[in-house]
Order: sequence, then structure tokens, then C-alpha cells
Amino acid sequence: MAIDLIKLHPPLVHFGLALPFGLLVLELYYRLKRKEPDGLHLIFSLLASLSVIGATLSGMIAYEPIEEKLYRIEAFKTHKYMGLFMGLYFALLLSVRLGMSRYRLLRNLFSFLLFVGVLLLLIQGSLGGSVVYDHMVRPWIEQPF
Repeated sequence: MAIDLIKLHPPLVHFGLALPFGLLVLELYYRLKRKEPDGLHLIFSLLASLSVIGATLSGMIAYEPIEEKLYRIEAFKTHKYMGLFMGLYFALLLSVRLGMSRYRLLRNLFSFLLFVGVLLLLIQGSLGGSVVYDHMVRPWIEQPF
């Protein structure tokens, strides 16, 4: 059963990268047009945050059956703890977004946290890519038949 759940992690991760990036593009557009965040902005914020949290949860499920092998990979431990941090980070980001309607000063904090969050997600994605491709896929491909 857990092995089947591993298959959920890659699509959730890709949504967890794409939706926050899309939210950043939307946020920059709204800032350039001097437009106040609206319902679309809120929906993107919800989807972006939930996708990162979903990627975090699926990662926790995915690594469990192969945990022993993964801990032999140097980048995995950083990837694991950074993934947990990113789930919490985007929960905080969503909280800031939900508070923006009451406190206008939170808009600047939201923009800053979103920008930093997307950068951190790119680093996290690079670590995950290293774990999968450098340590799992490449050795498998390079095996003689």
C-alpha cells in the first residue's frame, strides 16, 4: 500500500512548485497594476499553500518504506527537513494572506515571504531531483544489461 502512495509524491511535488510560482506571478502582476488582492488571489493562495502542504505530507508517506536506503544519500536528510519546513512555511504564508484583509501592512510581508518561499522551493526541488535522479535513476540507467 505505501509503495503505491509513493506514486502520488511526484505529481504533488510538481503542483507544489507550479502553483506557488503562479501565485508569485499573479502577485507581481497585481503589484504592477496596483490592484488589491481579490478572490482569484485568495484562491491561488489557498491552492499554492495546500499544494506545498500536500507535497510535504506525500513526501513523508513516500520515504517511509525506503527510508533506510534514502538515509545513505547525503542530500536526503536536508531535503527531508527542508520539506517539513516548507509545509509549515506555506501554512504561515496562508495565515498572513488571510490576515491581509484586516491588516494592510501584511501585504508587503506576504509578498516578501512568497518570494523567499518560491526561492526555497526551487532549492528544495533541486535537492529532491538530486536524490531521485543522481542517486536512483542514473545508477539504474548506467547498469549493464
